[in-house]
Amino acid sequence: MSHFRRTGCVVAAASLLVGSTLWARGAVMRWGPLGHRVVAEVAMARISPAVADETRRLLGGQTIADVASWADDVRRDQPNTAPWHYVNIEITDSAYVPARDCKENNCIVAALDAQIAVLSDHSRSDADRATALRWVVHLVGDIHQPLHAGERGDRGGNDIKVTFNGKRTTLHALWDSGLLLSYGQTDGEMVRDILDDLGRRSDLAGLLATKPEQWATGSHNQARDYVYRYLPQSLDITPEYAEGARPIIRERLLRAGIRLAQVLEHALKG
Repeated sequence: MSHFRRTGCVVAAASLLVGSTLWARGAVMRWGPLGHRVVAEVAMARISPAVADETRRLLGGQTIADVASWADDVRRDQPNTAPWHYVNIEITDSAYVPARDCKENNCIVAALDAQIAVLSDHSRSDADRATALRWVVHLVGDIHQPLHAGERGDRGGNDIKVTFNGKRTTLHALWDSGLLLSYGQTDGEMVRDILDDLGRRSDLAGLLATKPEQWATGSHNQARDYVYRYLPQSLDITPEYAEGARPIIRERLLRAGIRLAQVLEHALKG
């Protein structure tokens, strides 16, 4: 049975103990590189050979998994792109409203749409399309992280300090990497579990018949319905909270991976 499918307090406590070592070694890791690499590897398993070849051509021989965290790596040198990684939809709101949530088209929904358009435009230079490809791979991952789309006046959980495995962190960092690392799986193990699940799913057509606006709304809903609703008042993250988050994180990674694959197929097919 996979780590993602285990339940129960004993298993939760064991996985958190293993994960605490991983987290200590990789404290700077966020939803990427681990989460972003998982998303990219799921997509790589689903795109056609021709599209995979085109991604490697644009990236100078690298794979999309190799560049999945590029947008975070350049963020310090390109501070104007910081708003491209998120959209702040208050959890009390029920839908994404561009005029309210994405003023001047400066949010992840608009940025992702814009970069997909560049990637899909075969009249653009390879350099422009390669940069757009890096952005698309990363932003599809970000938009599926609940706290990159839902918040309650706390900058997507960045202003909420929590304790997890005896360490102080923020709620946002917890959902970016702390929980994912605590489950003790490698990217390859996560990808295998997700691909196994995809082979049994009957709802993929519906999941793929959506756009970035709906992806952001889905993340917002998870922030509302789980991240904040079940957050312990003490702000001490319990094994039960971490274990309850496991299937949510797994599903967000799955959806991001299959949607990224679809975007790349549509954008890069000759």
